[in-house]
Amino acid sequence: MAALQTLRNKAGVFIAAIIALALLAFILTDLLGSTNIFSNSDVAGKIDGRTVKIQELQQKIERAESFAKMNSQTGSLTEEVQNQVREQVWSKMVRDEAFSKVFKNAGIEVTDEELLDMVTGNHVAPVLRQLFVNQQTGAYDVAMADNFLRNKNSDPNASFFWSNIESELKDNRLSQKYFGLISQSIYCNKAQVEVEKKKRGAEADIAFVNVRYTAISDSTIAVSDAEIKSLYNKNKEQYKTDENCDIEYVTFPIRPSDADREDTRKSLQDLSADFGSPETDAFRFAQMNSEAPVYNVYRTADKLSSALASFVEGASEGDIYGPYKEGDKYYLSRLVSVSMRPDSVKARHILISADNKALADSLLALVKAGGNFAAIARANSQDQGSAINGGDLDWFEDGVMVPTFNEACFTNPKGTITMVQSQFGYHIIEVQDRSALSKKYSVATIEKSVQYSTRTQQEVYSYANQLVAQMKDAKSFNQVVDTANLVKRVGRGIRSNAQSVNNLRQARELVKWAYNAKVGQVSDLFQCDDDFVVALLAKKQPKGYVAIEELKAGLTREIRNEKKASQIASATQGKSLGEIATMYKSKVDTARNVSFAQNSVSGAGIEPALVGKALSLEKGKVFSAVQGNNGVYALQVVDNKTAEVSDDRAKSAYHQLYQGVQYYLNQIITDVDVEDNRIRFY
Repeated sequence: MAALQTLRNKAGVFIAAIIALALLAFILTDLLGSTNIFSNSDVAGKIDGRTVKIQELQQKIERAESFAKMNSQTGSLTEEVQNQVREQVWSKMVRDEAFSKVFKNAGIEVTDEELLDMVTGNHVAPVLRQLFVNQQTGAYDVAMADNFLRNKNSDPNASFFWSNIESELKDNRLSQKYFGLISQSIYCNKAQVEVEKKKRGAEADIAFVNVRYTAISDSTIAVSDAEIKSLYNKNKEQYKTDENCDIEYVTFPIRPSDADREDTRKSLQDLSADFGSPETDAFRFAQMNSEAPVYNVYRTADKLSSALASFVEGASEGDIYGPYKEGDKYYLSRLVSVSMRPDSVKARHILISADNKALADSLLALVKAGGNFAAIARANSQDQGSAINGGDLDWFEDGVMVPTFNEACFTNPKGTITMVQSQFGYHIIEVQDRSALSKKYSVATIEKSVQYSTRTQQEVYSYANQLVAQMKDAKSFNQVVDTANLVKRVGRGIRSNAQSVNNLRQARELVKWAYNAKVGQVSDLFQCDDDFVVALLAKKQPKGYVAIEELKAGLTREIRNEKKASQIASATQGKSLGEIATMYKSKVDTARNVSFAQNSVSGAGIEPALVGKALSLEKGKVFSAVQGNNGVYALQVVDNKTAEVSDDRAKSAYHQLYQGVQYYLNQIITDVDVEDNRIRFY
C-alpha cells in the first residue's frame, strides 16, 4: 500500500507525461463531435460503423473515473473533471478504432516481453522513471518497480492502478512505433537542401500601390447565382462541418447586493470581540474563520496594505482593525506582535527523520561540541538538496521557511546552534549571519469574500422569470430584449459535447436544451454558474455541408473582388506606379527585405500573394494586379537580393514534411465516420 500511495502522489506527473506522448502524433480536439438521434434508446453512438451502447461507454467512463479518483488529492472529482474524463474516454475510443486496423496492417504490436523491458529492462519508459524513483539517488529503482509488480495482485487497488498504466503504456508505444515508421521514411537529400536554401535566401525590396477594393463600387459588378454555385461546388469540401447550432441569449447576472455586502461586514463585526480577547490565539482563531490561509509572518509596514500600514504604526499589540473593505472582500485584522527582526538570514541545517530523535540529539551535541557541521550534514542530513553543500541554505527572507524553522532562525542571534521540529523531522540549525534589524509587525487577518445570498438569487430569478414568461417565440423574445434594455449575445457553432457557451460556464443543460429544441423556440430559465440565462435557438446546422445560402454573402464578395482585380489589371496595364496611385487616389509605398520567411509586407499586412509575386518578378518590371487580402496591388521590384541560408535552416523542408505527417495521422482520425449521440445521456 505504501508503494501504491507513492505512485499516486506522482500520478499527476505520470498522466501529464502519458498524455503528452500519446498525443505526439494524434492531436484530438473538437474534430469528432456530431449528434445523431438513433432509434435505439441505449445507443451512445457509432464509430466507424460499430455501435457503441451506453452500457459499454459508461463502463469505460466509470473505470476512468475510478483511476482519476485514485490520483486525486481529495479522492473525488469535480463536475468539470468528470466532463473531461468523459471526453477523454470517447476520444480514446475513436482513436483506438481509427488506428487498430492501421497498426494491424503495418504489423505493429507490443509483446509482453517488450512491456517487461519497458519496466525492468534496458529500455525503461521515461514516464515510469518518474514513478519508480529512488529518493536517495534520484535514479530509476528497478527493485522498487519489480517489487510493486510482484505484489500488486495482493492489493486490488494496486492491481487496478497497474492495469491502467499498462494499457496506456501499450497504446503509447504503438503510437510511437507507427509515428517513427512514418517519420523515418522522410529524407531530405542534398538537392532538396539546395532548393530550399535558394528559396529561403531570396529577398526583394519593392515599391507598391494598394488599390482598395472599395475603389470600384459594388453596384457596378454583377454576380450571378450560377457563378456563386460554381465557386461553392469548386470549394465544397472546405464547407464540410459537424452538427452544431447557434443560439441568441440574454443573461441575468446574480451578483452580491448592498445587503449582502452589509451582511458580510456584520459577520466580521460579530467576531471582533472574541478575536480581540487576550485569551484568544489570534492566528488559530483567524485560521478557523478566514476563507484564505492565515500565516504568522512578520512584515515591515511598507509590505502591508496601505490601510493596515496606517493602522499598525499607531496601534498597540492586541488592537483590532476593521472590518474594512479592499476590492470585493472584507477583512478584520489584529496586531499580534511588534518586533525588531532581520529581513533575511543565512543558515545551514541537518535534517533528521522524526522517528530518530536519539540520533538528532547526539548530532546536536556533537555540533555544539565543535564537530564539523558541513561534514556531519553531508553524512547524515536527509535534505539531499542542501546536504551536498554541507547543509547550507544560503540567505532567505523572513516567512519563507516553515514556522518553527523560521522563528528559530529569525529570533536567535548569529552563531546560535539549536534544534527544532517541523513536519519534516528534526532540524539542527546554525544561524550563520543576519541582515540589519527593522521594525516588523505580525498581523492576523480574517478574510471573507462577499457572496450573493439566497435572497438576492431569488430576487434576480423572480425578475428574470417575469420577463421570460413574456417570451413565447423569436418575435416576443426580441421585443422583451428591446423593451427591458437587455444585452443580447450570440453563441455560434455550439457542438453537442460543449460544456460552456462563450463565457457561460456550467452550461451543459443549456446545450442539451438547444439540441432538443426547434429553431425559433425559446428556452426556460437556466442557471449557468452565477448567471440566469434564457435562450432562443437561432439555427441548427446538420452534419454535412454548410448550405450555399449561408455562404452567399462571402462567395459573392470573393467573386466580386476577382472581377474588380481583373478590371484594375486592364485599366493599369503599362502604367507606372505613380500613375496608378494617381488613378485610384492612393500612394506609392515601399517595403524592404520581403521574403518567404514571413507572409507579411510592411505597409500592407498579411499578403502571401504579394510576397510570392515580389520574389518571382524581374527587377524594374511593374506588375499591375496582385489580388490580395486587403486590396489589389501594383508592384515593382527595386532590388533582388540573396541572403545566406545555413544547411540547418534549409532542412526546414524536412520539418514541413514532418508537419505533413502530423496532418496525415490526424486525418486518419478525422476520416472515421463518427455518430455521437452522447448528448442524450450526459
